[in-house]
Amino acid sequence: MKEKKGKCERAMLVLLFTLAATALLAGTVTAVTHTEVESVTRYAPASPAADEEFEVTLRISYAKLPLVVGIVETIPEGFKFPSSDVSTTPYKDSGQKISFAAIDEKEIKYKVIAPSSGEGTFTGEWVDLLVLSPELEEGKERWHTVAPEGGTLVEIGGGGAGAKEEEVTVTSTPTPYVPAVTKASRSFPVMEAGKEVATTFKDMDVSMIALKADKNVNDVKVEVERIERTPDIPAPSGVAYTYLDMNVENTGGAKIEGKIEFKVAKSWLANNNIDEATVKLNRYDENEGWEALPSMKVREDNDFVFFEAPTPGFSTFAVTGEAKEEVEAAAATPTPAATAASATAATPGPTIPSASESEVPGFGANPPALYLILVVFFALVAVALIAGYVFGKRGKGGSKEG
Repeated sequence: MKEKKGKCERAMLVLLFTLAATALLAGTVTAVTHTEVESVTRYAPASPAADEEFEVTLRISYAKLPLVVGIVETIPEGFKFPSSDVSTTPYKDSGQKISFAAIDEKEIKYKVIAPSSGEGTFTGEWVDLLVLSPELEEGKERWHTVAPEGGTLVEIGGGGAGAKEEEVTVTSTPTPYVPAVTKASRSFPVMEAGKEVATTFKDMDVSMIALKADKNVNDVKVEVERIERTPDIPAPSGVAYTYLDMNVENTGGAKIEGKIEFKVAKSWLANNNIDEATVKLNRYDENEGWEALPSMKVREDNDFVFFEAPTPGFSTFAVTGEAKEEVEAAAATPTPAATAASATAATPGPTIPSASESEVPGFGANPPALYLILVVFFALVAVALIAGYVFGKRGKGGSKEG
C-alpha cells in the first residue's frame, strides 16, 4: 500500500515538474512569436554596362532586434552570381537562386555580372524566422515579396524601370560637411501605379530616394541639389546641417510621394554636440512653413549615420538636429501641470514595474533567441535536479520504513 502511494506521489511530482517546464517554455516562445521585420527592399542599378560586375543591396527594415531573416533572391537568366564577393551573411547559391540568412543585419550586398546584352528582372521573397506559429502547414503564407513588387528590372546599357543617372555635379575640394557630389538627377522611364521604385546616390547627402505614384507615368525625373538657404526662407528650428532642393518633374498629373534616406557626418554631430536622436528631415512649404518629417535612424558606418523619412511631396528640405544641452534642459524643466500634480499627489500605491524594469539586463525587453534557449535549458536542468533530490530522499525514507 505504501509502495503504491509512493508511486502515485512520484507520478504526481513528475507531472507537476513537466507542466512547470512546459509553461516556462511556452512563455519563452511567446516572447519571440511576434514579427519585428517590416520589409526587405532591393536596390540595383537600372542600366549596368555589358559584362559589368555590379552590386545589389537588400535593405532590411525592422522595429527591434533580434532578427533572423531568410531571403531567397532569383536573378534573371544570363546574369551570373560570382559567389566570391558577398557580405558576411551566410548564403547558398543554386542556379539562378541565392539564399541568405541575415542575423541582426540591416542590409546584404552581393555582386552580379551582367550579360553582354538584354534585360532581366530580379525577384525575391523573405521570411521572418523568429515568427513561430502553431500552424505547421501555413507554408508560403509566411513569405513576403522583396520590394519593389513586380521585381527590379535591369536593362543592359539602356533604361529599364529603374532609375537612370543623368547629371552629376562634383565638388572639387569638399569640406568635412560638404559631400563630393552636390547635384544629381535620375529618371524613371516607367512608373506603375502603386508600385515603389527607388534609386541610390553616391557621395551625396541623400543616399536613396524611393517614389510611388497614384497612376501610371513615364519618364519621371527627380533632381537633388545641395543649396544655401535664401533670405526669403526662414531658418528651421534647431541646428541646420544642410539644405536641399528635391524636385520631381514630368509627373503627368500624378500624385507622387516618396521616402528619402539621408546621411549626417559623425564629425558634425560630435563638433556641434548634436543629440543623434533629434536629427530630422524638414520640408518647407511656402504657405505652411517648415514641417518636421518623422525621421528614424536606419544604419551607420565609420563616418556617417543614415536616417530615413517619408515625404508627401518634394520641394526644399533641411536636415537639422538639436544640441544635447538644449535637449537635457528641456527634459529637466518641469511643466506647471507636472509640478501641480506632484504637489497634490496622494499616498502612492503599489509600485508597478516599468517596461525597462522587466527587461532582461543586456538584452532589453525582447531577449535574443539564444538567451531564451539558455533560460529553458537551465530551467530544465534545475527541474531535473530538484526531482532527483525529492525522489532520492523519498526512496531512502521508504527503505527505512521497510
